[in-house]
Amino acid sequence: MKLKTSTLIWTFIWCLFMGVTAISIGFGALFPSMNLISKPFVCPGGNMTVDEHVYKPYPGKTITTLTWYCVDSQSGEKTEIGLFPMSISAGLIYGFLLFIVVFIGMWFSARRSAGYGASGLAALQKQEHESIRDAQYSSHKNFGETPDRTKTAESASARMKELKDLHTANMISESEYEEKRAEILKEL
Repeated sequence: MKLKTSTLIWTFIWCLFMGVTAISIGFGALFPSMNLISKPFVCPGGNMTVDEHVYKPYPGKTITTLTWYCVDSQSGEKTEIGLFPMSISAGLIYGFLLFIVVFIGMWFSARRSAGYGASGLAALQKQEHESIRDAQYSSHKNFGETPDRTKTAESASARMKELKDLHTANMISESEYEEKRAEILKEL
């Protein structure tokens, strides 16, 4: 199975957006040191520092603000860094890393799906057909003993076909498919 270019482009855009909003701004507020990754872009000639200010405007309410500064290594001059330049540069880095992780997951998923290509699918269909045939044979073999077995085999065959159609349409996972298939065969 081949990954579509449009899917990759939209996934890349989504990852960049999540890198800026969720990772850099969201997690960056919880763990401020995460934003130090943006130092080469927003503070190339100095060190990034953060000042934390805690305010208690009234009892029971605490407000914490973080102010980032770029401190020039030669003069010691502090320049305030805005939230957005820092978040955007850190977020784009995190977004790119997120895309790499998501891309690897998509690639392995596509590769695993491709493993059930034409030959793998044919083998699964043959195994399924043999299981249904064996189930029908065993029900016809004991025809005189229990007349309900023929109906059970026909019902199982119809249920197996429906299950196979759901699996082929990717509406159920491989594990769900195998589990339900085993249940149907057990009922025979």
